[in-house]
Amino acid sequence: MSLALFSSCVSTKSIFKKEVQERFQEPVAEKRLITKKDLNKLPTPVANYLEYCGWLNREVPENFHLKFTGEFSLKEGKYVKIKSDQYSWFNRPTRLFYIQNWMIGGRHKYDKEGAFMLIKLFGRLKIVDAKGTIMDQSELVTYLNDMFIIAPGALVDAPITWETIDAYSVKASITQFGYTVSASIYFNEKWELVNFISYDRYTSSDGIKSELLPWSTPMKNYIEIDGIKVPSYGEAIWHYSDRDWVYAKFDVKDVKWNLFQMIKK
Repeated sequence: MSLALFSSCVSTKSIFKKEVQERFQEPVAEKRLITKKDLNKLPTPVANYLEYCGWLNREVPENFHLKFTGEFSLKEGKYVKIKSDQYSWFNRPTRLFYIQNWMIGGRHKYDKEGAFMLIKLFGRLKIVDAKGTIMDQSELVTYLNDMFIIAPGALVDAPITWETIDAYSVKASITQFGYTVSASIYFNEKWELVNFISYDRYTSSDGIKSELLPWSTPMKNYIEIDGIKVPSYGEAIWHYSDRDWVYAKFDVKDVKWNLFQMIKK
């Protein structure tokens, strides 16, 4: 690796670390336990899901740290291996995300100021540079997706409007920072979340023109981490009229909830 490339990668990660550390300086919410009363306010499938995952009598999650590895595709049929580092907060909604491999590196931020994503090839060539209202709306969908899959205990206090579809599925709508998005959530008979489908997330097939497409994240292979069940494998899929593009595959490596400081590595 050249010195210029190494310096660029370090700089990108340094910015990510600085943003995480700054976010941890902000006030924390008062801790409380999730009770049966909290679950009773939720649609039955969602309440069953939280109880199955082990959130009853656990603290409402204020934040989480997620590490995963997987494959990412910027072009259909071609994947690169990646690893990620993510911190998210719910009391003052924030999502800080860092992704890297030997070839690409990038950072993503979502908070009250909006959303952006910047990914560079070899630390120099921009291959993703997204921001603006379309990005803001799309990342609210991602934020909601994270909440359901990684920290569903936060659903008890989230500004969500619920609609029960049937015994094993619900529709959730969230309003945040002036945007409202929705998703349909599907559970199996064990009350595992098995799919999340939204029609409110934008994609770009050519890097310029954005379009709304159905977006889904099927999940499976639940494991237990610190007494909480989470899916260990998932995919992110764009559903075109003539095909489905699985553009991301990921394996969860570790999750921690309710942190007071950045995890030292």
